Amino acid sequence: MPEPTQMLLSIQNQFRELTAQLSNPYALNSLKLLEQRVQSTLSVQLGQLGALMDVGQAVNSSLGLKKVLEVVMDSLIRLMQAERGFLMLKDPSGKLTIQTARGVAEGGAHEEAFSGSTTIIRTVSDSGRPILTTNAQDDPRFEMQYSVAALQLRSILCAPLKLKDDLIGVIYVDHRGMPDVFHDSDMNLISAFADQAAVAIDNARLFEDLKAANKELEIAYEATLQGWVRALDLRDKETEGHTQRVTNLSVKLADAMGVERSDLIHIQRGALLHDIGKMAIPDAVLLKPDSLTEEERTLIRQHPIFAYEMLKPIQFLHRAIDIPYCHHEKWDGTGYPRALKELEIPFSARIFSIVDVWDALTSDRVYRKALPAEEVRAHLRQQSGRHFDPRVAEAFLDLVAA
Repeated sequence: MPEPTQMLLSIQNQFRELTAQLSNPYALNSLKLLEQRVQSTLSVQLGQLGALMDVGQAVNSSLGLKKVLEVVMDSLIRLMQAERGFLMLKDPSGKLTIQTARGVAEGGAHEEAFSGSTTIIRTVSDSGRPILTTNAQDDPRFEMQYSVAALQLRSILCAPLKLKDDLIGVIYVDHRGMPDVFHDSDMNLISAFADQAAVAIDNARLFEDLKAANKELEIAYEATLQGWVRALDLRDKETEGHTQRVTNLSVKLADAMGVERSDLIHIQRGALLHDIGKMAIPDAVLLKPDSLTEEERTLIRQHPIFAYEMLKPIQFLHRAIDIPYCHHEKWDGTGYPRALKELEIPFSARIFSIVDVWDALTSDRVYRKALPAEEVRAHLRQQSGRHFDPRVAEAFLDLVAA
């Protein structure tokens, strides 16, 4: 297939000749044919430009590696008008393995389908330079390769994927039935494409590595939170198990009220840490068996502020902080520490507040036995619009009705 730029030059010369012969009755027909060739050539060049743009967008995207490899492969097939192809990457051991392929039957064995290209791949990976042949059946470089002849491979193009001077993989396309699908000028095009593709692949790998690192960090944070919760439970045996119960029920209520799934994790973390501020309260006050003095009661009521001061510097917990800070606020504005009222109280804290009271009243304490569920439901209903957001109270009572 002639190179598009050469085709345009040839068409330009023909156009000049035909315009000089417009009196010729055959000239108009020739001009129509010429117009068709121009459109075909422009279509090829637009396709090449589109393929390069697709890979360029992949370079600047936050796509995962698998998606980037698919974009690169599809763009290459379109760019070179190839019948089939594959992309290989080096694994940690240095072995090249096929990551994605086109032109192979669904579920087919890629290695078997492209068995004739093994020597070509090895040559390109060893030399770091692309290989192109317009007709492998007549190319002396392949006359000793039985598989190339047996598979009737004709047009072949293979290029290295390199970052700086390091080989990270290879890309390969071919056309078994047609010679001259590729041409020598495609070497520069495929080299530019390969350079861009290598950057896109490297960016995707870095993005996936970053996601993995963030996931590991998140797991470490979650383990730390669980450690804090366990420390609180061990400190106050009377409320052991309370934290996990209210966390589970708060998430369930939030889900029932339509909180986005992606936001439930912040409800969970906030609920786990709702009493974290009590770590700043001395045991002599927190675990005191007798009645608290007014001064001690004031100190206890400071634990939401202590929680806020402890958690505010931790970016990871910014969206969870509303529950530890505001779960003792009341709908009518008589709560603490800031006497917020109604919609001033964060929604997550309004959800947690009713769950916290429910669990406290339906659990045994040293000074009393758990109250019957029906009695607690009646109390919550009576406190709707006073202590609790009426909408949250209604949803919660529906949730625990069974």
